[in-house]
Amino acid sequence: MSSSIILYYISQRHRIEQRNSLRILRRSLRDHHNPFEIATEESFFELYRMPKHLCLELIEELKPFLPKSRRVHAIPCHLIVLSSLRFFATGSFQRSVGQDNLSALSQTSVSRCVTMVAKALNNISHNYIIFPKQEDFPGLKIKFMEKYQFPGIIGVIDGTHIKMSAPRREIEHIYYCRKGGHSKNVMIICDSNYIILAANARFGGTAHDSYVWRSSQACRRLEDLYTGGDRNYWLLGDSGYPLQPWLMTPILSTCNTSEERYNIAHKSTRALVERCIGILKSRFRCLSKERTLYYSPPKAGLIINACLVLHNFLVRKKIPHPEIISEEMNDNGEQTNATADISCRNISSIAKRQRSEIVENVFAQ
Repeated sequence: MSSSIILYYISQRHRIEQRNSLRILRRSLRDHHNPFEIATEESFFELYRMPKHLCLELIEELKPFLPKSRRVHAIPCHLIVLSSLRFFATGSFQRSVGQDNLSALSQTSVSRCVTMVAKALNNISHNYIIFPKQEDFPGLKIKFMEKYQFPGIIGVIDGTHIKMSAPRREIEHIYYCRKGGHSKNVMIICDSNYIILAANARFGGTAHDSYVWRSSQACRRLEDLYTGGDRNYWLLGDSGYPLQPWLMTPILSTCNTSEERYNIAHKSTRALVERCIGILKSRFRCLSKERTLYYSPPKAGLIINACLVLHNFLVRKKIPHPEIISEEMNDNGEQTNATADISCRNISSIAKRQRSEIVENVFAQ
């Protein structure tokens, strides 16, 4: 056997010994460093975006959906969730998350934890992201009217781009963003309390807001209600969305002060969803524009949905909102309706007439 081969085997054996000793060290750290015991309440909240008692509640809810291991040295359930929350909160590389003394995990372990927790959160998403039932519409309408003096609103809608790494070449064009790079165009509908009522993270950055909206279940639901005769409720969206009887957009060329008042009220009310997106990205930095999700499109979608579920979980528990990241308001820009024409001219004319009635009845005074 040549000396080069002998040296190769020696170096390989040395690497294996180093890896095994590092595993033993990590296990020892995990056994003696419980974040719930070591971290103060303040530092725990900063690291994981929620207080200890809520984190324990979340862990109990996710346990049935996390894989069970019989290994003696399996990663504890609480550490699986905490390391994932740390990744969602900071958007740091998985290796740096694992090297923290409160986690003590390898990069591959953190990756598995993030995947497991993201899937578990997607499994319980139906408990937290719930489009309101018809009987809930009047309550939502009253809350918007009390806060913003705009009638008939049950939610506000906007899209935001979440950066991701370039996917494989065959589908790369689907995710190319007009601002450069690759992204997912995520549709978000929220209520007056920043609770997300509906979301859609299936489409790439190439997709226009209007296309994502028309492909959503929320659009079909409101259209069905309208054709069924329930015509007193609508969403607010920017000019990148089509004007529909169930979706009110701004007036592009105002002719009088009433229409100007309508646009001012529309803009101030619709800013609610932009603040909601800002809160979401401030709380979970893995979604902020400074970070990139280095995953395949399906896994990136899982992570985005997981953060949306966590957002609603924290809002419903009345956790204080973080300071909003200074990102450009209206992530998609104000786009003209030329790119969002409705195929049915009758629907468009009905929507224009309905918007004119709102202007005359509410903003003409």
